[in-house]
Amino acid sequence: MTPRQINRLLPSLTSPTLRAWQARCIETALQRLSDQRPHFLCQATPGAGKMLMAAVLAEELILNGSIDHVIYLGPTSAVMERARETFSQILGRPMQGRLGDIGIALTYQALSFRLEDLKQLCRQGRVLLVWDESHHAAGATACAAKNAYTSSAATGANQWGLALLALERDVRFTLALSGTPWRTDGSCLPMLRYMAPSHEDASASEPSVPTLPSADSDRLALIPDFTYLLRDAIQDDVCRTPQIYLIDNDDIRLVAEQQAQRETLYYQSIPALLRHPGVHYAALLRHPGPQQHLLDVSCQRLRQLQEKDPTAAGLVVASNISHAEDIADCLKQMGQTVCLVTSQTEGAHARLEAFRYGHTSWIVSVNMVSEGIDIPRLQVCCYLSHIRTEQYFRQVLGRIIRRRHAQDDVCYFYALNESTLRHYAYRLFDDLPDEHAAIQLDSFSSPTLPAPIVYPATDSIASNDPGTCGELPTIDMHGAPHAQAPMSECVSFSEGVREITLDLANDVAFSNAFLARLVSL
Repeated sequence: MTPRQINRLLPSLTSPTLRAWQARCIETALQRLSDQRPHFLCQATPGAGKMLMAAVLAEELILNGSIDHVIYLGPTSAVMERARETFSQILGRPMQGRLGDIGIALTYQALSFRLEDLKQLCRQGRVLLVWDESHHAAGATACAAKNAYTSSAATGANQWGLALLALERDVRFTLALSGTPWRTDGSCLPMLRYMAPSHEDASASEPSVPTLPSADSDRLALIPDFTYLLRDAIQDDVCRTPQIYLIDNDDIRLVAEQQAQRETLYYQSIPALLRHPGVHYAALLRHPGPQQHLLDVSCQRLRQLQEKDPTAAGLVVASNISHAEDIADCLKQMGQTVCLVTSQTEGAHARLEAFRYGHTSWIVSVNMVSEGIDIPRLQVCCYLSHIRTEQYFRQVLGRIIRRRHAQDDVCYFYALNESTLRHYAYRLFDDLPDEHAAIQLDSFSSPTLPAPIVYPATDSIASNDPGTCGELPTIDMHGAPHAQAPMSECVSFSEGVREITLDLANDVAFSNAFLARLVSL
């Protein structure tokens, strides 16, 4: 396939200006896509601009006479609407699926209901299928053959994967987009190439291809056709450098009552505390002490940013809807302007759009702002979700790394110092330039940040189950009326003279006055 001779790196009145990586990816796709190799995977870091790249590639394929229509699939209505807007703008025709339209944009949920209509469209013309956030589709629990596409292996595929495989038979080309192209359940993505990790793919677009988790990670790894990692995006001034602050405590006391005797246990970190069978990470997130402090430091950081850029904003990711509502109320009590968006929010898409272009300081959500949502003014994230997977961690981080101008080169991510989250933070080093790979250790109460020092990750990963968020336990503050709930264990965190005690229904109570360990990239 011969690409048109056009330099999209230069400003044009009729076409968008592409970033260098987008132009390279389009060029690579135009050279590789063929009837013999119809599937293309672009792995690009969140915030890099995958959607625009996909729309311009679709335009090139149409102008080259390779395709007639485009089908876009996305994970949520908000992501799908943004894609529809982008594709319609670039292609110059609507993406509503009506007569005369260039194509259609749908969510994965709607795919199975429109499958027969889409098959008919594919049989009547040549179609490019763009499946965004491709990790949502499972193609198989095991890849049957090496050095081959997995479209024929449907064992273990989920509903979306099966629908994609059924549609794939009739489309001409497919374009998979993801910043995290793997599934936490270990299954393969449909239609993509998996090879032995030691296999050198001579046709890879980059000097080294990252080994990604697969259905059988000991044998096979996913091979992207084009990769653009966070390291590349920071060097190109496309993405911000993330600084990750993991809040910890080095003076924790657990008072346990056993057989009418009280025993005091001491812990020097939250990971150590979480090894106690009665202490669960999800419950700790609902404790007003650590939650309030995470919100305090996040708000302090956002205020600093807003002194230079009044439109800078922050994101809080909650564990569930009731948790999100509590956090929104807390932020309002702190004098912050807040937009609450959950799956139960009426007019959620309109709220997202209003926040995108408005001046509200904070948006609080559960999953609706975790992937595919483009709000470049987000620069601070307070992570209070119970989800601890690397995929989700990177997706949320991706909401705050998209740069707008030369002065916003850093973003800030705040979370508790939980061992798995810290492990994921260190793995980001693989994607960061050497000059940015620094880690800091700081006191929770320090007013300023220290210079970077080396802080090795030595704690083992906590094995306790994250549990589920139940009712908030009663709180006993020193100087406040004592709660009447029964208490058999108490955990105390020390910070100066301030001390808070929290009683949990499962015989554990926390006293929460923190020091903090700060991890910064």
